[in-house]
Amino acid sequence: MSMNRIIISGVFAVVGSLSIAPIAFAQLAATRLSEKITQSTSIDPTTKVEITKFIEQSIKNLKSTDSLTVRRGREMIVSAMTKQKVSPAFRPLFAAMILPDLKKIISDSSSFQATNALEIVKALQCPDSIALLAEQTATKNQPSASLRLVAAGGLANLRTPIELTSGQADGVLNIIASSAVKETDWMIAAYDLQALSTFSTSPQVPKTSQTLARTALVRTLGAMVGQIRKGTTEPEMIRAVNRTLAIYLRDQVPLATQADVAALMKALEPTLKEIKTLTVPNESQSLADAYTQTNKTVDTIFKTFLGGKDSASGGGARSNSASANPPAQK
Repeated sequence: MSMNRIIISGVFAVVGSLSIAPIAFAQLAATRLSEKITQSTSIDPTTKVEITKFIEQSIKNLKSTDSLTVRRGREMIVSAMTKQKVSPAFRPLFAAMILPDLKKIISDSSSFQATNALEIVKALQCPDSIALLAEQTATKNQPSASLRLVAAGGLANLRTPIELTSGQADGVLNIIASSAVKETDWMIAAYDLQALSTFSTSPQVPKTSQTLARTALVRTLGAMVGQIRKGTTEPEMIRAVNRTLAIYLRDQVPLATQADVAALMKALEPTLKEIKTLTVPNESQSLADAYTQTNKTVDTIFKTFLGGKDSASGGGARSNSASANPPAQK
């Protein structure tokens, strides 16, 4: 190669790198939000342009058919909202910009893309994102059980850095309670009920809403047990009942006042007695064990909070077979 060709090739290489570098830098910048932005309390026009580019890149990734690219789009937002400092005032402002796109993905895209979009909604942690999660727990809004599970799980493990007004909290609670009663998947119902428990002690909601959450929990558990007894829901729903009672004992009792716990347990007493009279299904040992374990949980509640007054007729659950009740689950 002649010296002239070498020089010309070198010039083209340098010019090419200079033209590509700004594009690569712009793409890199669009995948990140600085803490200076996430800690701001308002969004000025210049910042809005940067946030818009960031959101557009994330949404573009989420719509990709490549699974790694979709995950990258999710992680862009989740990292910004959970792995760095975020101002409480910034969250609802940012959510207002991205939620319309996320709603569209949840409604119109594949289950995988929608699941990743819901993971972003969970990370936003603001009133509007919480309301969207609640809407997605209802079968009329979300026919996919896997997506309802993601939404309900997000509410069950809620950590809200922004306080909810009574109107916001009550609206969410009413949706969750309604969804739980109509749910056919026991794990989703369990998360719905756990969400009610979480709201019952959450310091981020008004006291009146905490009271509503306890009332909704008692009412929903009662309705669910009634459905099990009547055979209008699957007997496996007893797993949701047991899980709810056990998690309330473990997670909520230490956070609640003695008066609130006593009132809730007293209100639950009729339902607890009804549980003790349920017929134990014999179609599977695992299901029979679940009923036995639920009775153990109920016994613990009676002994701990209701003075041991287990006055249910029959002294325990009945089996629909001639054999004795199955042994307790180990």
